[in-house]
Amino acid sequence: MSNSNINIYQKAIQAVENGASFKIDFQSRSLKLNGKYVIKEGKYEGELGVPCCNEKEFLADVEELYLTYKYSVPSERSASKSRQYFLAFPERSLSDDAMLYGERRDKAQIELELYILCQILGGFKWNPEKMGRWFWQSKVDKDLVILRHWIEPNNNQSFNN
Repeated sequence: MSNSNINIYQKAIQAVENGASFKIDFQSRSLKLNGKYVIKEGKYEGELGVPCCNEKEFLADVEELYLTYKYSVPSERSASKSRQYFLAFPERSLSDDAMLYGERRDKAQIELELYILCQILGGFKWNPEKMGRWFWQSKVDKDLVILRHWIEPNNNQSFNN
């Protein structure tokens, strides 16, 4: 399917819905689908498909995507993922409604992680005054934490600043 209007974000979500495996690495600025780089060290071809936004919009979007992810339905594949940036409820903790109507975990995960990666690539900047020195924690859901070194991997602020 080579529709050039479809962007990286949509393509990746579609691929995962169709069973592709994925790996996102914030620090190396990379996305792999089925073991092949789509974004490698911040370089990619085509459109990301996620418009740049300000800090307030970014955090609101992340909170919304995280909520979908947290209540998503795990699969064998999502449970075997080696690296997870965010916590989601185990199957036994989900309500019947979440089990019936929840998003698939791998789809919810790529939507959340790729959104953040696209914002980083789009130039999103960490604001220590608003987001904190080391990490940002959501006031809506304390389980949602974004670490500064995901956004700024070369920020080696020493602890005695």
